[in-house]
Amino acid sequence: MMLYNRSALASALVLVVTVMLVLAPTASAAVSVGEKAPNFSLGSVDGKSTIKLSDYTNKPTMLAFWASWCSHCQNEAPILNKVYDDLKSKGINVVGVSVDGSIESAQKFVKEYSVKYQNAFAGTDAGADVIENYGIEGVPATFIIDKDGVIKAIFIGEVSADTLKAEFAKLGVK
Repeated sequence: MMLYNRSALASALVLVVTVMLVLAPTASAAVSVGEKAPNFSLGSVDGKSTIKLSDYTNKPTMLAFWASWCSHCQNEAPILNKVYDDLKSKGINVVGVSVDGSIESAQKFVKEYSVKYQNAFAGTDAGADVIENYGIEGVPATFIIDKDGVIKAIFIGEVSADTLKAEFAKLGVK
């Protein structure tokens, strides 16, 4: 009978998922434009609250999946902050979802990049379901959701502030 070290297995699993996400730069979304965004409930990256997507979709919402080790996510963080700063008073929500293997990595990223909007942590069993429901195979992956909870746009990879603002303009946010 072979015995396994649980810590080593957990580390190996995180490594395998990380490699899969790095090598799969695209996502084949399990959801499509025109469909209702799957609701979820995950713990926040700061560990102080629970984030439910349904609490944010009362107005146009950007849902952004990211990871701290992802260079494209690092490049995109200031862009998402700018869109949030420019449009939050005009009626949008932004929710980030960290797919990191550890909450400490996610917390460090949020602090380092001065992320201003709410972020959920998907490094749990419930988070794995969210990742599967949205078909996330690579990050960054960004979804624009209207006030009725319907997905209006999906972006895989880095996206510009102008592109995001144009999507929100289509939803009446200028």
